[in-house]
Amino acid sequence: MKVGKFKRNFWLSSEIDCMLKIFKEIHSVQGSTTTTHYTFVQIANKMRKRGFVNKSPAQIRRKWFQMKSAYLCYKRGNVGRLLLIPERFRPIIATFIDNEYKNSLWLQQSESSENLDIEIEDEFDIGKSSLASVRNLQQQFLKDYEEMQKSLLQLQFKYQDIQDKNWIKYLSSIDLNTDTQCSV
Repeated sequence: MKVGKFKRNFWLSSEIDCMLKIFKEIHSVQGSTTTTHYTFVQIANKMRKRGFVNKSPAQIRRKWFQMKSAYLCYKRGNVGRLLLIPERFRPIIATFIDNEYKNSLWLQQSESSENLDIEIEDEFDIGKSSLASVRNLQQQFLKDYEEMQKSLLQLQFKYQDIQDKNWIKYLSSIDLNTDTQCSV
């Protein structure tokens, strides 16, 4: 092996589990989902204290963004990318990422609605009751959208589970066919 070349970065399930638990702890303390270099340094240090000494902040960052990218591609329709995330961690990753985007969309929404409120009141001098009804409609729309998104996500998980089972069945049948051909 050449000097300066990294070994392949294999992750055990226990390492991923530890990383995600620490990630959750840090985000609950910080109160935000921003990922800075310092976040990954903290995770690496805490993982070392818990016995996982082989992961650097760069490796943790790479793993996090690989799983995040796989999940986002899956949400856009590339179902095959979801296989990069071990099945037992898929709901955890989905929760982290959906909350991250929900929080950022909520901040953008509240900033834009505040600006819109000011513009509407300045230009048209709309009464507060009309503005309240617009806000209520907007909240109802967001609530309906979130419910539709949750049901779509559940459907996608169900479809992925069926697809995973079919792959396992197919691969098992290939193994059985090759074993019978070798014994004949």
